[in-house]
Amino acid sequence: MFPWKPLAIGGVIAAGIGAVALASRRKPTPTPKRVALIGDSYAVGLGPELQKLLPTFRYAGVKGTNTSQWANRSKACGACGDWLTAFKPDVVLVSLGVNDGATPNLANYQTIVRSLHGIGARVVWIEPPAAVKTPSRAVIAALGVQTIPAPALPMASDGLHPAEYGQWAQEIAATLTSV
Repeated sequence: MFPWKPLAIGGVIAAGIGAVALASRRKPTPTPKRVALIGDSYAVGLGPELQKLLPTFRYAGVKGTNTSQWANRSKACGACGDWLTAFKPDVVLVSLGVNDGATPNLANYQTIVRSLHGIGARVVWIEPPAAVKTPSRAVIAALGVQTIPAPALPMASDGLHPAEYGQWAQEIAATLTSV
């Protein structure tokens, strides 16, 4: 019999127990993400609902605005997200495109993405509700950024806006946990 064998096995067991105890004390705490939302009337509706769900969140939405106005920092889109640099978001949700008409311009979308990447943010584009027919879906798909798929939502009588934004906001917040 080898006298060192029980000692070696005991040492391995003790080391394993110590590692488990140490690991249970060092549970990593998730870092809250700074999330921003920019966009059109969908951002106006989603903003207050997401604010209830996300601890560090800011948004700016302007009804009727389009990607050209945001890309060119037009007065029509207010401050066009000028506050984003100071806010330093990890993720920027973008809800734009429905107001671009029949021929959305890919260059405007790319300008917005480059601008947001330039401040160190990951871009996640929110697709409009499934019931809304828009050529912007193809342009959004061509951007190469993560998208939040079009939700199937009950629509308001205008056929363009959701009847309520709470469910959509919950789906977006749930998606962000995997970003």
